[in-house]
Amino acid sequence: MTHRFCVEPGQLHADEVVFSAAQTHQLRSVLRLRAGDQVRVFDGVLPHDLVVQLTDVEHGTVVGAADYAPEPRTRLVAYPALLQRDKFETVLQKLTELGVSAISPVVTLRSVVRTPPDESRLDRWRDILREAAEQCGRGTLPALLQADSFAAALRTSEGTRLVAYERERERNLRDALVCRPPCVSLFVGPEGGFAPEEVECARATGAELVSLGPRVLRAETAAPLLAGLVLYELGDLSWPNDAGS
Repeated sequence: MTHRFCVEPGQLHADEVVFSAAQTHQLRSVLRLRAGDQVRVFDGVLPHDLVVQLTDVEHGTVVGAADYAPEPRTRLVAYPALLQRDKFETVLQKLTELGVSAISPVVTLRSVVRTPPDESRLDRWRDILREAAEQCGRGTLPALLQADSFAAALRTSEGTRLVAYERERERNLRDALVCRPPCVSLFVGPEGGFAPEEVECARATGAELVSLGPRVLRAETAAPLLAGLVLYELGDLSWPNDAGS
């Protein structure tokens, strides 16, 4: 497996790549690579990976290009409820792997974690998004949007808005996506689900309540599952030449 690194545009100088201190540490002490070994880098702007041959563990020379994994055609914005630290970090990782375009943490009435993240926490989350994108072959990182209340997030969300609700019995995901929307916003609640007031708020704003099946799922399971099911229904988990129309 070729190791991938996300770099800032300022780390690219013509055909030379300058690795950051953290990346240099990983190359030297973790991966134990050396001059002559090859890695891939991407900056979220170029339409492909750059194949880089190391001149040492701090520098490399671009020797080619390689395709990275295609992005979903559907713009998928996830609004997961804030969870306890390890659980929410797992949600961020899995949503990135699946291909969501943006992630906006949501504070709900039943959230155990009700304090918006500080800058230190946001930096940690950005690292998780970056590492997940490097691992899964994506060429872009999902945008990390500011945390907001459930009601505020509903007002500013775009496209078809789907709210996972464990008590919904009639509306399923396939029916909600029959129009094949180009943009979908997904809302998943915390442990204990959405409060009745939030459910009514969702209905009042025109969001669609959808079922994820007869079993009660953990919050950290529901968010990536919903994202994956939406992409599957819209043909976005296939390679482009195999995707449904």
